[in-house]
Order: sequence, then C-alpha cells, then structure tokens
Amino acid sequence: MADILKRIGAVQIGEFILSSGRMSRVYVDLRKLPSYPQAFKEVTQAMARVASRLNFDFICGIAVGGLPLATAVAYEMEKRLIYVRKEKKEHGTGKIIEGDFEPGAKVLVLDDVATTGASILHAVKVLRSAGLVVEESLVVVDRLEGAREALYEAGVRLYALVTLKDLLGGGESGV
Repeated sequence: MADILKRIGAVQIGEFILSSGRMSRVYVDLRKLPSYPQAFKEVTQAMARVASRLNFDFICGIAVGGLPLATAVAYEMEKRLIYVRKEKKEHGTGKIIEGDFEPGAKVLVLDDVATTGASILHAVKVLRSAGLVVEESLVVVDRLEGAREALYEAGVRLYALVTLKDLLGGGESGV
C-alpha cells in the first residue's frame, strides 16, 4: 500500500498546514488517487477486504477526500452509501446526511486520512444524532496523531490500511 501511494506522488515532503490546523513536514494527498485508476482500484479493493470482516449495513463517506473511496468500496461490496456534509445545506432539502437510511442501521465511516479524528468524530456525532449506530471507521492512512485514541473514547474503532510511519519507511502495519 505504501508503495502505491508513493508511486502516485500522494506522499509529499515540505511544510504543510493540515485540516486539523497542525503543521506537518509530510502531506498525504489522497484526493489525487482517483486520477490513477489502477492505484485507486487496488486501494479500494484493499479497503473492501478489511470492511468485509466488519459488521455494518451502510458505508458513510466523509466529503471530500473520503467520498470517492467510500463510493467505490460501497459499489465493490454492493453496500448502501450515505455521506455526511461538513455543514448543513442552506438550500434544497437542507440535509447534512445525504442518501436514504433507516435509524438503527449500523454504519461504517470511511475517510482517506485520519490525523486527530475530528472529521470522523463530526460524522459520528451527526450519524448518531440521526439514530444510526456507529462503532467502526476505516481510513487509508492513520497519521498516528491521536485519531485512534479520540475515536476509541467515542466508542469507535479505527482501522487503517497503513500508518504514516509505514509511508515514511517502516514496514506496513496493516489493520
């Protein structure tokens, strides 16, 4: 997995401000993944393999980075897809959760990269407030900067295909 992400240039070295507001010398840009169909297919199939071991009814993607991945994994697994917006729409139906679902259903939250876990935690809060059950989340990369612990505190397990340590030269940890 680390080789795939490096091959497409998803791992960048420099100075970057992350969505968490933190400064980092490493940026993992998985939004470019769909531009490389073979790499995208390999990553989404790996995510589907991990997800197949979990118990859920819906896959929930987090806009923007997690949505293409969630869509492909849901399609691959023939699971229903919903997604959480960053904020409620002010037009149309005014929804923050898009897609049809039934309260009480179990949801796997899927995103591209986890740093502090804030994006996933936001989705978990929104989904739970709509009566959905969220106990598991899956990302491609865990940056090992507190997301796993924050999610655990909220009753959500985090699974990752690789960690930032893996991408920077360590062996692959897997899930």
